[in-house]
Amino acid sequence: MDTPTIGLSFLAGLLSFVSPCVLPLLPSYLSFVSGATLSQMRDDSTVRRAVVMNTLMFVLGFTVIFVTLGVVFAGSALLFPGATQIINVIAGTIVIVLGLNIVFDFIKVLNLEARFHLSEKPRGLFGSFLVGLAFAAGWTPCIGPILTGILFLAGTSGNVASGVFLLIVYSAGLAVPFVLTALFFGTATRLFAKIKRHFVTIRIVTGSILIAIGALIAIGRFQELNIWLLRSANTVSRWASANPGAARVIPAAVLFALAIVPLVPAVRRVIAGQETRRPVLRPVGASIASLFVVLAVLQLTAVIDLMSVVSSWLAFQGL
Repeated sequence: MDTPTIGLSFLAGLLSFVSPCVLPLLPSYLSFVSGATLSQMRDDSTVRRAVVMNTLMFVLGFTVIFVTLGVVFAGSALLFPGATQIINVIAGTIVIVLGLNIVFDFIKVLNLEARFHLSEKPRGLFGSFLVGLAFAAGWTPCIGPILTGILFLAGTSGNVASGVFLLIVYSAGLAVPFVLTALFFGTATRLFAKIKRHFVTIRIVTGSILIAIGALIAIGRFQELNIWLLRSANTVSRWASANPGAARVIPAAVLFALAIVPLVPAVRRVIAGQETRRPVLRPVGASIASLFVVLAVLQLTAVIDLMSVVSSWLAFQGL
């Protein structure tokens, strides 16, 4: 992998998940593939295993399609080894136009869905796998442009293994939230209700990322992100070595500050006198705050070294 596309591919999967053509339909998808009603997924713990297993087969289905597309796009670039610059310009221009369309919605033909609409799910786990195949075979106005951007990155790499890996990472970014939603359906649906309020912002951010990626591809400078990430990794590593005390305390302080954030809504509810029936700190907020506190303590006691983790992560993205 000679470009820093690992993080971008995973982010693209996440953005596909929170897009307006996936997130609002998520409960329906999970209900369809698992055969459970929304109330059962929310309240009946006995059906949770079936929901999770069917969801895993569903995400495996769309992963197979996406990885196959990665092979096709990356392999096609090998047929034109002398036309790299022309391919970059064409691919970058297309990605830019698709990014602009996400923001401004001026290509109306992309609003036409080409998804398979199944009236009845085939039985069993294999049936969920088939539904995943059908889901991935669709070309919706939200997922299509994002997926196209990743496919063009795979194509410009000119390496089939890189193309496969990119689409596996993209699929993981889309699949992980699906599985987490199946595991924690009630909590997830409440969170998604809040995310829906920010669809306009999500569209602008997604479109802007695609435009930036397309511009870098078109001018043949996308690989320079690789150099920047590796330099950043070296800078972080050198700073941590020269300032061991600060490298130990500053990340811990940041983690302690993050641990306070989930407590803010609880404090507001207490001040407003709204905590008559509900606990002061809800389970999700308590779990997140506890996790950050534990990480902060481990950092202060030198059990973990977060600066090394950050440096390694940047270097990994720049491979």
